[in-house]
Amino acid sequence: MEFTKGIKALMSANSDVTDIVGTKIYPLQAPSGTVLPFITYEVTSSDIQHTKDKACHNLARVEIVGYTATYSEAVTLITKLKETLARATYNISGVVIDIIFLDDEDIEFFESPDRYACVLEVKAFVPL
Repeated sequence: MEFTKGIKALMSANSDVTDIVGTKIYPLQAPSGTVLPFITYEVTSSDIQHTKDKACHNLARVEIVGYTATYSEAVTLITKLKETLARATYNISGVVIDIIFLDDEDIEFFESPDRYACVLEVKAFVPL
């Protein structure tokens, strides 16, 4: 899942995103006690895509979740994440993502402690 470094790098390189979360972008889960806002990301599935002749791409579904203290901040964050990742490509230091497509989005509310989760699901096409 080396390509997830590319997803993190795209988010980390966008000042609109880092103006909200700073450097708090974590795989799977944030460290205990992390103060809002922050982002987590994880691969939810991965499928090899085949052509007639050979396997050509890994289609990875990635869930990106931004946790915020307010609904307004969640809306802003998910908007900035969509602008950052829609149709994005990445190719640095051997980490390659051919293209990222937006798949689904949602904003949820959780209690104890109160927080909002803006959930963005994307599909990343990664060459084999």
